[in-house]
Amino acid sequence: MSNVAAATYDYAVAITESDTVDDPAGPFAGLYVSAAGNLVCDNLSGPQGSNQITVVVVAGTYIRWPIKRIRTATSATVFGLVAGNVRQGT
Repeated sequence: MSNVAAATYDYAVAITESDTVDDPAGPFAGLYVSAAGNLVCDNLSGPQGSNQITVVVVAGTYIRWPIKRIRTATSATVFGLVAGNVRQGT
């Protein structure tokens, strides 16, 4: 059963774009898109963890997977979402 806390983050922060260094405020539990465009980012881990991916995003979108780096080719405006822990259940 789902719980509202399952999609709750502790706070949002401005991101620092870089092609060589992970964001010093991250890694992020997710991202919030405030202006549409391309998002070029590096996942925290997984099969694409060491490869950048590009996602076309619209304003109001939540990216709900861990991100470690936002690349300079990003044209969307995004905020990093920080969560102190993973909330599960009730």
